[in-house]
Amino acid sequence: MDGRHASRRVWSPDSDEIYTRSRIDRAAAESRPVLRAFAKWLGTVRDLSPGSITLRVGSTCRFLDSVVTGAGVGCVAALRQLSCEDVERFFVTDSQDHGMSARRSMRSAMRLFLRFAAARGWVDDALGDSVPSLRSYRLSGLPRGLSEEQLSKVLGEPWRGQCPRRDRAIVYLLATYGVRRGQISALRLEDIDWHEKTIDFAPHKGGKAVCHALTPAVAEALVDYLFHERPASSSDHVFLRHRRPYGRLNPSAITALVSSRARRCGLPTAIHPHAFRHAFASRLLRAGQPIKAIADLLGHRSLAAVAVYAKVDHARLLECAVDWPETGR
Repeated sequence: MDGRHASRRVWSPDSDEIYTRSRIDRAAAESRPVLRAFAKWLGTVRDLSPGSITLRVGSTCRFLDSVVTGAGVGCVAALRQLSCEDVERFFVTDSQDHGMSARRSMRSAMRLFLRFAAARGWVDDALGDSVPSLRSYRLSGLPRGLSEEQLSKVLGEPWRGQCPRRDRAIVYLLATYGVRRGQISALRLEDIDWHEKTIDFAPHKGGKAVCHALTPAVAEALVDYLFHERPASSSDHVFLRHRRPYGRLNPSAITALVSSRARRCGLPTAIHPHAFRHAFASRLLRAGQPIKAIADLLGHRSLAAVAVYAKVDHARLLECAVDWPETGR
């Protein structure tokens, strides 16, 4: 690495902590000491991971902004004035602009923060119970994957941008193997066996490592990037930043490039890398692959993790249908 840039930060497992500090620094000045104490409490008392702390602090920043704005007093004083009606009103209003996953995240953040505030005597112990509950049922939703038409569009439109070869190789990996963005970010040069024509992806989120056959389309996209666009670097990660320092491309950047690609193709910008994973699993199911094989290819240790995909296989569900028994009149 260039010595002039050696001291500059690149993405690492510590990036969540860096992002948390940055998010707190952007909050209202009177809220920052409270947020820093909350972040420390989440790590030391609740033993949350850095990534979970980042999520909870980010949601809490929105909540505290609403508490402090217009209060005319400091953050702690504003919290002392907080009522159950105020808590419920904020949650209901905030939920109108967010989906179920974001609502659950906000609910957890608010309850944790109010418990933290209660432990310091700033709010009543029962205030955390005023955060509305969200009733949901396991497997009640459907996985949101890309349709075949959308997938063809994403793969077939011309590739432009600052790193078109890198972006193409990443999208090909997502679409072909249904891997997670973190697995692509972690992919190393040694994980690609050109002689055996295989590619290995490290285990992620408690799952299993997976080995796939290196398809000609993916191999061509990788070679095109590695030989014609990847910057010279001492890093052994396959995908690198396009600006100095040339470190590992972080998962958030992969989400950003997928969103940008979708926008260029005229698709909803809300498309996430996980949509390719859902499309991959649904495609295997339609092809007749058993649930166990799909779980193995996705790197899941439990069949329950892929049970939801059975709901989108309408042909198999119809095979289970029976005539409704008629009742005598």
